[in-house]
Amino acid sequence: MRIGTPGFIGARLTEGREARGLSQTALAELTGIKSQSISHYEQGRQSPSPEALELLCEGLHLPEWFFLRPILQSPEITVFVRASALPAKPARTKAERLMGWLKEISVYVRQYVELPDLAIPDLPVDAAVADAGKQIDFIADQVRTAFGLGFGPLGNLVSILEETGCEVARCSLEPELGGSCSQLDPGMAGILLRSEETRPTWARFHAAHELGHFVMHRRSAAGPFADAQADRFARAFLLPERMFSHEVWAPTIDALLTLKKEWRCPIPVMVLRCGETGVFDADQVRRALVNLARRGWKTAEPRENCIQPEPPQLLARGIRLLLEEGRKTPHSMLMELGLHATDIEDLTGLPGGYFAGYDMHSPITPRLRRPDTGEAARVG
Repeated sequence: MRIGTPGFIGARLTEGREARGLSQTALAELTGIKSQSISHYEQGRQSPSPEALELLCEGLHLPEWFFLRPILQSPEITVFVRASALPAKPARTKAERLMGWLKEISVYVRQYVELPDLAIPDLPVDAAVADAGKQIDFIADQVRTAFGLGFGPLGNLVSILEETGCEVARCSLEPELGGSCSQLDPGMAGILLRSEETRPTWARFHAAHELGHFVMHRRSAAGPFADAQADRFARAFLLPERMFSHEVWAPTIDALLTLKKEWRCPIPVMVLRCGETGVFDADQVRRALVNLARRGWKTAEPRENCIQPEPPQLLARGIRLLLEEGRKTPHSMLMELGLHATDIEDLTGLPGGYFAGYDMHSPITPRLRRPDTGEAARVG
């Protein structure tokens, strides 16, 4: 008689495998389990033996209880990925799985900790319209006004997004996805920023790009010009015409370089914005972009090390609060979330090894017996 694992949920195996970017064949090679068996596990036709489950846990770097937790049911979800990533289904699927884990962490923390509600304006633009530039500029100004940001250089953009109810995470994403992707449903706006992107100014731009999708495309995620519109929104949101254009003192990339530390934007983004606002004419934009390429600034731009990275903090603070106040123990939190500690650390911005710094078991405090009463007295 075959001995399986009671309560094993096949859909969780599919989820874990896809989150690691593995095919069934690749997982079979990694674990030594036949790919046909893995297929049967995922379809619910078989349940893995304790030995097979241990191999799956090791291969996927997930705890046993991950495979026993019910799937979180979600309402209709809108996923935003760049058009160039649409043919790369495994990369997109991996990101969607990680986004699902981010949502599970968010739902868990929000049961115990008050976090900001989602408060992003809904200002739709037809994603099939090519020439919506000035309308998008106006929308970007409206969003700044709604957020109470004024029209000068922005501070920490990730913090701004978190204050408006967005869940932001930095994690490893495939190159096909560009620098970010996002997901929107009635209860959550999640943004994944590619951790391989080490240039802080570009990370800010990608975050603003996803905000543009949330604002303009929640009713029509697909469209031939959706990405271009989100890029235009990001440029207008980060570099408002009414202030930025007046600070550009010459139509050169050297002039823009002097503004980089203040406005915290990549030089190519500033060049394009100058073209959109009429500060540069078309020929000046072309020459500036050519000059950028000649100097090798497209991949290694000067003064990037003057810009501070903006790591996500909201969920990390919520988790710290739960643990420090004693509402949860690290062991109970890991059991209830059903994820590996490193996944929780990556998706929330906690430092690597954070959970390892906690003793998973409560220490036993010895007591001295009182000879006269037989009662025990605690040491210390």
